[in-house]
Amino acid sequence: MEHRRRTFDAGPGAGLLLPSSAIETVARLHRWQAFAGLADGEVLLSPLSASPLPLPWTVPAGRRRWTTVRPEAMWHPLLWLPERLSTPRVLRDPVTGETWGETYDEWALRVVLELTEAGPVTLDGQEWVLLHDPAHDRFVRPAGPEDHDLVPLFDVTTGTWLDVLSTVGLDVDDRADVARVEAWLAGGDDAALDAVDLDRHLHAEGRDPAWSLDRVHRPLAGPGESRTYVEDLRDASSALVARELGERAARLGRGRATARELGRQVGTLARIASTLLSPRELVAEDLGLALSLVTASAERATTRRAALDAVADLRMVLGPVAQAAAVGLDRVALRSEIETAQVHRQVAALSGRPVA
Repeated sequence: MEHRRRTFDAGPGAGLLLPSSAIETVARLHRWQAFAGLADGEVLLSPLSASPLPLPWTVPAGRRRWTTVRPEAMWHPLLWLPERLSTPRVLRDPVTGETWGETYDEWALRVVLELTEAGPVTLDGQEWVLLHDPAHDRFVRPAGPEDHDLVPLFDVTTGTWLDVLSTVGLDVDDRADVARVEAWLAGGDDAALDAVDLDRHLHAEGRDPAWSLDRVHRPLAGPGESRTYVEDLRDASSALVARELGERAARLGRGRATARELGRQVGTLARIASTLLSPRELVAEDLGLALSLVTASAERATTRRAALDAVADLRMVLGPVAQAAAVGLDRVALRSEIETAQVHRQVAALSGRPVA
């Protein structure tokens, strides 16, 4: 059966990791809620994901999905996350036995990695399966017939999502099929919908099912410290967000908006910063308090001078964050360079070509 792919809220070449625009990411939250019919508290806006993520653990007990979910939206893979991705995990230290819960950012990163990096890749005209196992020097293997169902849930190159319903012969453009999905959501029996399992498209022979969890916490040593992937991404995201919002604030300050309108716009930027900035404490201490003060002063500004002061205050808060968190961008780029080289070296070795 041919799998259909659909576009939604992302274009070709736009990845899901590290949003390219904080302002656009917030707008996507509202579009996602309208598309899926989900309420506040049922969708997560993570600074590490360009796409809002529905929260499976907020589905009411006894229901298959959220009460208000639109059946027309049920083609989307994020509404069908498998059990192992459906909630933050409880992690355990194998040495001390200490347990702790996965953070929302860690869970979001794990989901995004599975969405984008579980499928096969084409290198030198051949398909390969990524194994994500540097501990055992296992980076790739040739794709084979057993990988027929291994497809990317989100394809970065084309900006398309797998239409999950098409994998069981349903089409949300067909009213009869939408009615069938609606009946299933209400508790009706449907063998095809009951059988949907995205792990069929995510699981690869020879690849650890917990690979994404390992990658989230994979360390990279640097000058004076070792940081995990999620820690580096938090810094990288904060650098990008702080830069964008600081530049937008500067442009607003040069505009001709009235005092109240300028104050409202600056307050909105400060609220976005409060939502999406997540640098480590060494990068920005008391950041939440500082942004709250800027928000309050901006939104009560009644004179042009007061509104411009709020612009200056916001830029003063964001500037040091952008500068200090920029190390995350460098470390993420270094990780990508290392991982790409490891994959290409193993591809060359397995292909019988000289290893550079």
